[in-house]
Amino acid sequence: MEERVQSLRKNRVPNEKRRECLELFEQGYGYKKTAQLAGLNTYTVREYRRRFAQGDRSWADRGGSISAR
Repeated sequence: MEERVQSLRKNRVPNEKRRECLELFEQGYGYKKTAQLAGLNTYTVREYRRRFAQGDRSWADRGGSISAR
């Protein structure tokens, strides 16, 4: 179980990348182009886009690590 927790922590998206996604969505970019520009997994960004479309912006400042990949 501890190994899984460590694995999940390694895969966190830095807050800077989340904010970058938010800015790109606000500029009208879709999830595929946003993922490409931000260098993130398409499926992760698709989930951000779904939440953005619902008016949820809380994901943009959630618990990501501060170190870039």
